[in-house]
Amino acid sequence: MPISSLRGNLGAGGGKEDASSISSGPGAAQNGHANADPGVTAEGQFREVLAHTVKPVNKKSVLLQVAEAAFGCVRSGEYASNEIRTAKYTLLTFVPVNLFQQFTRIANLYFLVVAVLQLIPGLAPTSWFTTVAPLVIVLAINAIKEIIDDYYRHLSDREINGRIATVLEEGGRETPVTWRDLAVGDIVKVANDTEFPADIVFLSSADPGNICYVETANLDGETNLKMKNCFSKTAGKSLADEFNSFAADYSVRCELPNPDLYKFDGAVVRRTEPDDPLAQLPLTADNLLLRGCTLRKTDWVVGVVVYTGLDSKIMMNRTRSPRKVTQLENHMNVLVGTMFILVFFISAFMSMGVQIWDKAHVREDWYLGYNGKYPDYYPGFASWVLGVIRWMILLNGVIPISLYVTLEIVKFLQCKMILDLDREMYHAESDTRFSCRTTNLNEDLGQVQYVLSDKTGTLTQNVMGFVWLSAGDEMYGKRDCRGADFPSPSHIDEATPHSVSLDPDLLRGLGLDLRLLAQQGSLELLFSSRLHVLRPRLLFVIVTTITIVIIVTIIAQLTIAAPTKTNKSMRGHAGIIRAAATKPPDPELERFMLNLAICNTVVPAISDEGHFVYQASSPDEEALVTGAAFLGYRLYSRTTDKVVVEILRTGEYRQYQVLAVLEFNSDRKRMSVIARCPDGKIRLFCKGADTMIMARVMPRQPRSSNVRNHLEEMALAGYRTLCVAEKEITEAAYSKWATQYDAACVALTDREHKVALASEAIEKDMELLGATAVEDKLQDGVPEAIEALLSAGVGVWVLTGDKVETAIAIAMSCRLFTQQMALVELRERDFERLDEEAVLRGKYEEASMEQTRLKMELGNDCGPMVGLVVEGGALARLLTPAYEGRLLDLFTTCKSVVCCRVTPKQKAEVVKLVQRRRKAIVLAIGDGANDVSMIQAAHIGCGISGREGRAAVMASDFAFAQFKYVSRLILLHGRAAYKRNTEVVWYAFYKNWIYNLVLLYFGFVTGFSSQPLFTSGLIAVFNLFFTSAPTVAFAVLEQDVSMATVLSVPQLYTETMTATRKQFLMEQLWWLVLATWHSLCIYFLPVYSMSNPNKDGLTYDWQMVGATVYTGIIMTVNLKIALRTRYWTWINHVCIWASIALWWPYVIGYSALFEVVPVAGAADMSGVALDMMGGPHFWLTSIMLVPAISLLPDIAHMAFQRTFAPKPFQIYQEIEWLQELAPETSRTLGLSVPQPDDGTACDPGVMELGEQNT
Repeated sequence: MPISSLRGNLGAGGGKEDASSISSGPGAAQNGHANADPGVTAEGQFREVLAHTVKPVNKKSVLLQVAEAAFGCVRSGEYASNEIRTAKYTLLTFVPVNLFQQFTRIANLYFLVVAVLQLIPGLAPTSWFTTVAPLVIVLAINAIKEIIDDYYRHLSDREINGRIATVLEEGGRETPVTWRDLAVGDIVKVANDTEFPADIVFLSSADPGNICYVETANLDGETNLKMKNCFSKTAGKSLADEFNSFAADYSVRCELPNPDLYKFDGAVVRRTEPDDPLAQLPLTADNLLLRGCTLRKTDWVVGVVVYTGLDSKIMMNRTRSPRKVTQLENHMNVLVGTMFILVFFISAFMSMGVQIWDKAHVREDWYLGYNGKYPDYYPGFASWVLGVIRWMILLNGVIPISLYVTLEIVKFLQCKMILDLDREMYHAESDTRFSCRTTNLNEDLGQVQYVLSDKTGTLTQNVMGFVWLSAGDEMYGKRDCRGADFPSPSHIDEATPHSVSLDPDLLRGLGLDLRLLAQQGSLELLFSSRLHVLRPRLLFVIVTTITIVIIVTIIAQLTIAAPTKTNKSMRGHAGIIRAAATKPPDPELERFMLNLAICNTVVPAISDEGHFVYQASSPDEEALVTGAAFLGYRLYSRTTDKVVVEILRTGEYRQYQVLAVLEFNSDRKRMSVIARCPDGKIRLFCKGADTMIMARVMPRQPRSSNVRNHLEEMALAGYRTLCVAEKEITEAAYSKWATQYDAACVALTDREHKVALASEAIEKDMELLGATAVEDKLQDGVPEAIEALLSAGVGVWVLTGDKVETAIAIAMSCRLFTQQMALVELRERDFERLDEEAVLRGKYEEASMEQTRLKMELGNDCGPMVGLVVEGGALARLLTPAYEGRLLDLFTTCKSVVCCRVTPKQKAEVVKLVQRRRKAIVLAIGDGANDVSMIQAAHIGCGISGREGRAAVMASDFAFAQFKYVSRLILLHGRAAYKRNTEVVWYAFYKNWIYNLVLLYFGFVTGFSSQPLFTSGLIAVFNLFFTSAPTVAFAVLEQDVSMATVLSVPQLYTETMTATRKQFLMEQLWWLVLATWHSLCIYFLPVYSMSNPNKDGLTYDWQMVGATVYTGIIMTVNLKIALRTRYWTWINHVCIWASIALWWPYVIGYSALFEVVPVAGAADMSGVALDMMGGPHFWLTSIMLVPAISLLPDIAHMAFQRTFAPKPFQIYQEIEWLQELAPETSRTLGLSVPQPDDGTACDPGVMELGEQNT
């Protein structure tokens, strides 16, 4: 269908071309573009962009600007505006939106209802201030946090939208335009080291090779430079007038906006022949420059804008992070619900008491003033309902409103003052600190049951070394020159990770003399002791020849496209290799090396220090290309249509004309380069995963069996393997295939699949050249960290894309598997003869039999000793609802699990399976973009800041530099956070239970009338002034045992890891039982001691009794937390004793307030403080007897439990105390003083006793 008719149909269908709309912010990115794009074909939808050299004027009215600022919206026309708004609020919307979000929390909503009820005249027994004041403080704290966060979002939006871009217009004008004013179709010019303002199609570049380099760190976190290719028909143009013909005759047809960063289907089409395939030139992701990327090492580029604002790929990838709720929060929700029901039943019971009391007194006691109207109903249902509401208002403090704020403060301080500042988790080499990217998952770190980890870059260093290669039916790299008594090559560091370049057999196979190679350069060779016999004339000839060679080399370098800005020769070891080249190389080895240098996407460059470096998105490719360069085949330069390889032995530069690049992806697992070689022949160079290459080489090739054996040996050594193949293509075959490939490249629908089919057609019947082995060494401390996690009972699973043998070797080296363990393998080939049910049953029986055998050999206390290895193909067949339950049973039966050849999606599915079926806390850790889905799916996601960029870090909850820090994070900080935060919850309900039970007791002596014992000024500040600071100090600083002991005895982690909701609620019940006893003592001791008249013969009024009881509560609850504190610091002392001491100035000031300022709420307390403190009852009861009698059962219980049923951590507390007392005891008894330990950990001999108890 012609494009013109398409526009007509679309315009008639609703006039969307001229319509304007308001997009509601970042969330709109998820719905695609602002309006439907023009261009709907029978094959699908596309966007057609018409470039223009005169920028249209599109000014916004003042009214529209005011509306956008007020509501945080951006007006969009035919296409999305390039202005973005990431801020959540405006001045107009902040209050309603923020309050709505805060009241979605059920506790806040509960207290809002209570506050509203208190505002109804005659209904509430207490002042509205007692609930409204704490609620306002809670809401204000959260609102201030949101204001600060959103303020920085507004600043960021203003800075980004106000950046200046350069738009090319007719007459040679370069017009500065703000980013917000850019529009689809603008032709923009971007300078070096500048971010791209929108998604633009690359039209021209200052680079003579028509390429540019971009840094994509803002998109995918990768810092390696990517090479982009410009549209060939507009190369070299830099003025708008030069693009007039392009704008008039061509349009850019591209897919509709989508979030795929690595895919772009488009074409430049001639307007007069829009549907003619011959008039369409393809555009791919290599021609698209994305917003957020930065131009590097290129003076300028020119492009046409195709996607703006919310339609750009970076904005479409802005997804809301999933909200993760901790187990403790779930426990709290259950507890809050339970307490609410309990309060309702208590209120219903007390309201029944009101009815009974009223029936006995309301008609006889005329002075009560009952009239049968609201709020003084006669006994009945209405009166009962009113009583229930009143009692629920009075007892609303049973659910502590301060708890949520306290927990948020505590978690924030735990993250910022403990985790982020932990020097033991700081990586000095990379200058990377530990970073908490969220503050609400601390306690979940103490309940992690499974750690699911990536391998490459997470367990390993992701610093690849080219170590072995198989070529010409031989294996190279297994020995080096020093081991074979040969001198090492002078141009290669003996500590190089590319150790294959030190193999003497390989060097000889490449025609290099080992002894000449060991010399320090050609000039040293020339003037060595062996040359002193040369006659002067011969010496003159040699020097002249060398001079000519150097001049010719310089000329050659000046005529060949250098990799970067400078033409420095960088020939550090070229002369050495050339001097040592005494024989012709083995042809098979040379073909292999040339393949490594050609078949890649590596970009050569020269660093600022003048060194030859390679920019590669894959560390494997960088290792292979660097290894080939060490051996004399150096990739010198790369452009879109040419690859230059420098043959160092001869100084020759071989140019290969690139005809096609069949790129690597996770489905193909291989890449190919089709090039015209210097001899005029067309060859396909291919490398990839062994399974992919072996299936596409010529059948019955003699070399295949040798390469297979070498591959198995490489895998067993734990190396990453690739196969290398080659194929010569005739001109006729290439021409026929190129037609199919070109048609696939310009397809606007299903292009990826069509290109894959075309690639498959040419990548067959190849000649196998050999294989490579790349080593990725383990990070420091990985074996020790995994061993500690396994000892703590945490399951460690590795999910990797590597082959089975490689993964097993790595698992052995990192102690995930041991020599004593039995391995069960679940492979894809197991399903060739059996169905899924039979395979699962068989593997489960095999694992059980192996475990039984090992128990007989090692003893019944050996624990699980079976490791499971699962292949990705088998995983794909079993990750279905019908089999996933039994698959997980097999997984959890084994001690450790390794999943190989898995995709990123399968990683996430395994995480979700464990969480869904086992209800277990899962921590996922990875370092690359392929781990993001797994990290986001897990309860806790950890990102390693490694060589694969920061994509994993940006998606994570916690970020750090090395895997070894996981054990410290979980075993030490996670355990401590869980124990501290659970005590915060128990303590919050404990102290509020005491406080509200006292009000309940008072109700029994006031005719069940819901009369409060305390005045409003006391009710409102109980949690805020007198009990909050000790809680925060305890939650941040408390240590039940020393850090060294926790790390030395991983089994201590079991206490928190296995903690269940039932245990949590039962412990809370015990706290409430003790609180009930405390409340009885706190209430009845002062009340009965003050029932007699004072020294003046006057009866104590209820305000004085209430203040005395209030004092007892403050004393008891603060001494309770002091009793629970083991690790005392000056901060704990200040917080506890200052909270108690603060009561005296507060109550004295409160009592004197009415005399100074006649505030109605302070009238009842006027003069109470001095009268109360003037009598002995106050000091004897609330200060001495109440705390002593109240806490006596607590002390007795702690002593009994520690003596007769000690918990593991209490055993280690005793051990630590003994060690602390040992020197002093020895001195007292006159014994020799033991040597102090290096650390604070417990003695290993004593630890063994503790572990047995554990």
